[in-house]
Amino acid sequence: MATAVKENEAVQEMPLGDVRTAPPTGMDMGTIWGSLIGTVLIVIAILMGGDWVVFLNFHSFLLVFGGTIATTFMAFSSKKIMVLLGVTINAFKPDVRQPADYIDEIMSLSNKYRTGGMKRLEQEESLIDNRFLKNGVGMIVDGYNAREIHEIMERELTALGDRHNEGQKILRFMAVQAPVFGMVGTVMGMIQMLQQLSDPSRIGPNMALALTATFYGLLLNNFAITPIVAKLANRTESEKMLAKTIRVGVIGIHDRINPQKIQRNMNSLLPPELQR
Repeated sequence: MATAVKENEAVQEMPLGDVRTAPPTGMDMGTIWGSLIGTVLIVIAILMGGDWVVFLNFHSFLLVFGGTIATTFMAFSSKKIMVLLGVTINAFKPDVRQPADYIDEIMSLSNKYRTGGMKRLEQEESLIDNRFLKNGVGMIVDGYNAREIHEIMERELTALGDRHNEGQKILRFMAVQAPVFGMVGTVMGMIQMLQQLSDPSRIGPNMALALTATFYGLLLNNFAITPIVAKLANRTESEKMLAKTIRVGVIGIHDRINPQKIQRNMNSLLPPELQR
């Protein structure tokens, strides 16, 4: 049995027939527009402030970004960091389908199980694309009882949260390190500036260059890493709600509960605006 809910894998069975819709694809436009608008506003603010060249400091860039990446590799295994790239990309993808999108499919599976028996349910299993739902139906076909199904799906749900938290933990670590190395760059710049106090004309420019390291650190933390962590955390909560709702439906199928009752049970986990 697979032990993960595959993100963005969804299938929706309509009330009439077996027309199934594909999972959402492409990019999340809210994230894209937020990134573009934020970048444009920051650039405009820099240009309106006067000399924009002062914000370009390659040494500060190397210190902040290089230091953040280096300490991340020191704190976590390289394998987990490589997986982080795929996790980060998920923040720019559309949200997974809502739990209500599965209610019709689960009601249909319940009807087919009640009328066609285990053989019909086994035939339908191969047509299910959502891994969590497919695992649940597979356990029904394999003869698991309701308590065993609930326990196994609960462990899968816990494993889902643990896996997602691993990637978020790395990003949260980077969010702490970025401003720290920004301060390190500023301190280094001030030390170099103090060595040249004999020339007052260089104090202002040197101080400006020293503070660019702090600027880079704060920008990397607050404009890049922290929003991605928040986006992924919200995505995790959405997937957990989806998995819990599917689990209620799977138990209902197993117990041969009336499909309308299964619908009410699944809706009871959802806010009114998301209910089917």
